[in-house]
Amino acid sequence: MKLNHPQITWENGLPHSVLFNDKYFCEENGLLESQYVFCEGNHLEERWKNLSSENPGTFTIGETGFGTGLNFLCAWKLWQACAPKNWMLHYISIEKYPLSVEDLKKSLQLWPTIIDYSSQLIELYAQLPNVPFVGFDDGKVKLTVIFDRVLAALDHMRKHVHVIDAWFLDGFAPAKNPDMWSQDVFTKMAALSRPGTTLGTFTVAGTVRRGLINQGFILTKVEGFGQKRHMLRGVFK
Repeated sequence: MKLNHPQITWENGLPHSVLFNDKYFCEENGLLESQYVFCEGNHLEERWKNLSSENPGTFTIGETGFGTGLNFLCAWKLWQACAPKNWMLHYISIEKYPLSVEDLKKSLQLWPTIIDYSSQLIELYAQLPNVPFVGFDDGKVKLTVIFDRVLAALDHMRKHVHVIDAWFLDGFAPAKNPDMWSQDVFTKMAALSRPGTTLGTFTVAGTVRRGLINQGFILTKVEGFGQKRHMLRGVFK
């Protein structure tokens, strides 16, 4: 599909979507939010440390909403720190309205502690619409971004990926972007999941909880990050 960059305003120095009237990350600390909601929400450090150092494999993350790429950068940094060297990380994300290179760069400049990672993403970002994936760490980390509507993108994902091991559900808020949180989305997620597939998301909206439970996810409501009282963690049974 034709790529349309979103209109961005900068409120208190943070990117804000005009179309969805929602922020890309929280005001308190988007980097810590990403680590808490998605990396900790999927128990990634513990799971990656327990991967077999004798039998190589691929761990696959599926994300709804690439946005600024901050979640990918957090996952990549954690993977580099604790995953066995014989394993590969494949990070597959969906994005209908990709940021321009300029807005991506301005957003990620907020986080100087991950500049070694963000600078590499910025360098390759413009290639993403034209290639199946871009590689980092000598090919040990693969990033695929599917630029399409969420249902079509999930269908495309299913054609090329055997299973998703962890989901990052990070579209704009369900009330503002309901297409990203529909029952059809959860049905397609379930088709890509296996027993033990996990998820993390910032929202506890009733429609999201019911939709995920109906597809076989066991959910736990836990303390949220910053001003958010709660968030969801889940596992597919």
